[in-house]
Amino acid sequence: MKNLKRNTLKFFFGSLAFIFQKKLFANGNPYRDRFQSYRQTFRIEPNKSETERIIKNIINGRSAVKGLITLDVPDTVEDGNVVPVTFFIKCSMAENDFPKKVHVLALENPFPEVATYEFFPFIGKAEVSFRCRMRTSSYIMVIAEMIDGSVGVEKKYVDVMLGACS
Repeated sequence: MKNLKRNTLKFFFGSLAFIFQKKLFANGNPYRDRFQSYRQTFRIEPNKSETERIIKNIINGRSAVKGLITLDVPDTVEDGNVVPVTFFIKCSMAENDFPKKVHVLALENPFPEVATYEFFPFIGKAEVSFRCRMRTSSYIMVIAEMIDGSVGVEKKYVDVMLGACS
């Protein structure tokens, strides 16, 4: 009788250990590999209609002023993780001539809004240099909302060799 109890307990705890091991190492893959496959399953793809909606909401029916923005981005970048972007808004930065907000968008990113900058009068000049991530080759767009209600739009195509954001 004692051996039957002992063998039953061995079988029970052995079964628990086996089930726990199967949960811990599902399909023989360690946790890290299972997480990687989970991440790939829910990859977010760019949504062109959502990007157009964002641009439409920023511009809000206003006509774009030509020559307001100078955008400096290389034609080709090797790494999409560090794309150098520089923009300059041509204005006097006086109380009635400065950009309220400047939006930077990478049109083929899953989340196209890269950055939004706010400016205030008398702070020097409206110029920003930064590095951003780009998923693939696409346009970088800069939209400047001026204090007088006008809007400036500038965009440039950037060829990305090794993409990021995926």
